[in-house]
Amino acid sequence: MKSRSYWKKGAILLQTLVMSVILSMISVMVLKWIMARYIIVARIQQSAKNTGNAQGYAALNVKTWTTPANATTTMDLKSVSFQQVSTGKFTTTVTDEY
Repeated sequence: MKSRSYWKKGAILLQTLVMSVILSMISVMVLKWIMARYIIVARIQQSAKNTGNAQGYAALNVKTWTTPANATTTMDLKSVSFQQVSTGKFTTTVTDEY
């Protein structure tokens, strides 16, 4: 009789251990998924901010540029350059490291 009760306790402990390991693995995977989405959103937001700054800078300084209209500046510790493609149209490049 005693051997069976020990087996039951051992089985219950093993099941508890397996369930705790599985739940911890699931929680780690969910946390990694959440952090990956957060990083993607942060990069998209930073890219949109850089583009807005670059376009605003180009709009403010378009009258002072000569032909061909090229300019390079630093904004928010990022290198921003503009090159005129056609009349009133510019190619904007923002060099940024994430």
